[in-house]
Amino acid sequence: MLAAHDRAVRNGLAPALTARAAPAGRFEVLVERREDDIARRLGGVRNAAATAFQNEGWLRAWYATVGRAIGTPLLVSVLDRRSGELAAMLPLVLRTGGRLRIVEFTDDGVSDANAPILGPAAPRDAADALAMWEAMGAALAGADVLRFTKMPREIEGRVNPLTLLPAARRSSLSTNLVTIEGSWDDYLATLKGALRKQLRKSWRLFAEHEGAVFRRVDDPDEAVRVLATLERQQGARLRAQGEPYRLDEPTFSAFYRAVTAEGVADGSVILTALMQGETVVAALLGLARGDAYVMVRISVDAAQWANCSPGRLVIVNTMQSLHAEGYRVFDFSVGDYPYKRRLGARGETLFDLTAALTPRGLPLLAYDRAKHAVRRYPAVRALARKIMSKRPAEGGDHD
Repeated sequence: MLAAHDRAVRNGLAPALTARAAPAGRFEVLVERREDDIARRLGGVRNAAATAFQNEGWLRAWYATVGRAIGTPLLVSVLDRRSGELAAMLPLVLRTGGRLRIVEFTDDGVSDANAPILGPAAPRDAADALAMWEAMGAALAGADVLRFTKMPREIEGRVNPLTLLPAARRSSLSTNLVTIEGSWDDYLATLKGALRKQLRKSWRLFAEHEGAVFRRVDDPDEAVRVLATLERQQGARLRAQGEPYRLDEPTFSAFYRAVTAEGVADGSVILTALMQGETVVAALLGLARGDAYVMVRISVDAAQWANCSPGRLVIVNTMQSLHAEGYRVFDFSVGDYPYKRRLGARGETLFDLTAALTPRGLPLLAYDRAKHAVRRYPAVRALARKIMSKRPAEGGDHD
């Protein structure tokens, strides 16, 4: 039986095979499915480690908008039977894909970090992480697949137990962090001299315009107006580049409006902008937690203001302002763009985890494993590209 269990762990199947034994183990699992019950339980969390994307306001807004549109809300709470303390809380959603019932984090493209909220009893080693995983698998036995993506290795200095599991794999995505331990001038000194010169010139060109200022938007009504401009500018830029863009669809717009209006009032959302009078030159939406700030959405009026690099200006001015308030960690989020490296960001690996709970989930598990193999091994990746390059062109632009 032990050998079978080990094979199951390697294949991402352990939760289904050990479901009968899980209730007698160390962890107890509670699953909430009603939005009001989820909100009440989230509101009761204290002294827990989480990323900014597991903030109570962010999650409530997500479940009320995006979550309703794509599936059934699930909040999984894992408790330590011995102490009664919280081990982990996972904000999830159950959605269907064809015949598959898939459990995933509250994301659908709006979250850059998916992770459990860690309580005092959170697992700290692989053995306890596996015990928690088995208990979760038993509680979610009605699903076919658990599919977790973009998970950080650490959550506010504590290990993410899901990344300790044998089935966890390095994601193709990474987040990008700048940590400033010293003064702002110390940070600037780490940048190339040419970049520092460009920053000074860009600010001078911007400030030459009458009424040109950098601002933090604290009023909820004004924040919603600035957000609407950000949405239009971002959509126009990405579509002009041929990139897909969904964030101005009604469900996503409603989500960001709710998050922004509530968040700028309580400080969990930070909206900054370069303004000339009432005109938004550039805007940056970010999330705050502790001494960390993560950038979420950015927009620029490139046609009118390209000569002063407004995108870079709003980022650097936001960092400087928040550093003066005590922020020390600046997360440029996912996406490996050159400007992030030029501003000193270092890549931090994220992790994915797919587990099949039923035989129907095996093809999706195999698909995710194949994608990982293609990314991990250069020879396989080169072969895949060669094969794809020989495929006949397909009509339409549905992808």
